[in-house]
Amino acid sequence: MNFNRSASTRAVLQPWRWALATALSLVAGLAPAADVSELPVAEAVLEARVTAEQRPFAFLADPSTPSAGVFAAGYTFGLGSGVSAERPIPVVMQKQGLSHTASLGYGVTGWFEPMASVSVNTNGPGSAVTGNGLLGVKFQLTNPESPWRAAVLGGALWEGESGSAGAWLRATGSVSAGPVLLEANAYLEHVFAPGRDAVDYVAMLGASYRIVPALRVGAELVGQDLEEIGDRGAEGGARLGVGPDVAIDLYRGRVQIVVAALFGLNAASPTAIVRAGLTGSF
Repeated sequence: MNFNRSASTRAVLQPWRWALATALSLVAGLAPAADVSELPVAEAVLEARVTAEQRPFAFLADPSTPSAGVFAAGYTFGLGSGVSAERPIPVVMQKQGLSHTASLGYGVTGWFEPMASVSVNTNGPGSAVTGNGLLGVKFQLTNPESPWRAAVLGGALWEGESGSAGAWLRATGSVSAGPVLLEANAYLEHVFAPGRDAVDYVAMLGASYRIVPALRVGAELVGQDLEEIGDRGAEGGARLGVGPDVAIDLYRGRVQIVVAALFGLNAASPTAIVRAGLTGSF
């Protein structure tokens, strides 16, 4: 049996291939290219992104960085049964907390990103407003096309509530297999203030499943102040939380949205904390 298509058959099928590729691109939130009809359907849907940076999680940091010459501007809203909501899990348990964070990163190269963020926090009705600042850099250590990826981040911070400076370091790694993504973060922080822990340890795990190119669903697990397991310590004891997240990636990465919630697993943890982030790349 001859499976070779004739030239006339290919000519008939070509518009249908273009229509299918365009429809899939729109469903995925991707802008179709002018010559998308020349590509196989799968290649058309996975057309090159505006930025290589991806944000599948709200609490974990992904190893990816913006493409060279691309700015990433973001806004994050945090709501939790404690303060500060911009931390992975709030460290003050007896108050309600809101956090608004503006961030900016720039891809100097495809693997190096300087970054900065400013947070404004409120501890509840009638409470004082405090602010935090962060400066840092991110180095991507692996090939962005590899299923195994890793990056290191580090920098300085300013904690408005205590009026103290600090330093932080984070390592992040991930592995992907088809639609499945697994990710882990290790975070270290030292605040230069009396009565604080020498080092605060945070560990984070995440799993995400890509339903369509524009939509992922998953879960995140966060453990904060792990140096205080079995001891209340300066921060009041270790805190653990787990919960779901949803990530949306639109217009070839130009717009990325992520929403997640964590629910406390032990007595020292907040009952719940919600984080929602919006990032635009240009």
